Parts: sequence; C-alpha cells; structure tokens
Amino acid sequence: MPDWPIHLIVPLLALLIVSKKETQKYILLLLPLAVIPDFDTFATQHRALLHNIFIPLMLLLFGLVIKEYRTIFIIASVYIASHVVLDMFGGGVALFYPVHNGMAFVDASLAMSKTNELLWTLDYGFREYGAGWETAYGYISDSIGTGAMVFVFLAGMCVAYRKWRGI
Repeated sequence: MPDWPIHLIVPLLALLIVSKKETQKYILLLLPLAVIPDFDTFATQHRALLHNIFIPLMLLLFGLVIKEYRTIFIIASVYIASHVVLDMFGGGVALFYPVHNGMAFVDASLAMSKTNELLWTLDYGFREYGAGWETAYGYISDSIGTGAMVFVFLAGMCVAYRKWRGI
C-alpha cells in the first residue's frame, strides 16, 4: 500500500507537468483530495467504498456539464483516479464496487537474477475481495514504484502531445 506522501507527490508532479500556469493554484488547493479515498479505512469496505472508478468518472461528468468549474473537476478527478491506480499496483482495489466486488490488481516488478539477468514479471486481473481488506490489511506488492512511473510517464506523454499540437 503506498504511503500518503506517494499519493500526494505523484499526481501533484504529474499535474504540474501538464498544467498551464493559471491552473496551478487549483492544483495546490485541491491536493488533499489525493488522500480522500483512504478515508474508507474507517468504513468496513476499505479499498472498495472510495477506491472505485465511479467517483473519478462522476467528477469528469460534472466537469463536462458545469463548464465554469471544468478545471476544478478535472483536477479533482485526476487526484482521486491517481490514488485508485496507485493502489491497484499496491495490492488491488474494488474497481467496480458496488457493481462487482472483485479486487482489480496489477503486480509488476523488475528484478535481477543470480545470473545477472533482468526478470520482468507482470501479473494483473481480479481476485476475490477478502476479509483482510475490510480491516485495511492485505497483500502488498513491490510494484508501487512501477505504478508511479506509469502515471508520471502518461503525464509526460500529455505534455509532449500538447507541445506537438501547439496547445
């Protein structure tokens, strides 16, 4: 499970990389939203109640409908979605809760073998939502760094695309 500084730093850096100067004040003001999903720890459905895809999608839809607050809703959606994605790399989340109770996970790691070979492992899918997650205990993988790098890489791709298109 990523620590809260990781949940703050990764989306903050990604948003600062892709943002325009006039939106940076919102990025800083909305930063606490990056840790809001962990408040489901106080409920009985940790990594389910607030760790799903529906909350970021709802925020994006609000941004489409309410145009004067579009930037705020998009930034909020990125903060919540980044938390969900990082936790998918850190054991899993109930991505489609309450529709589906399975834990979506990605376990990716790069290791060096005894014969100096690089070993890349990638495992992903759904597993059963166990009782350990209900009490905030459970499987923790070492792939959190990979999830962080993917998120920052995607932000860099957005910057490259904006520069290429002249936006």
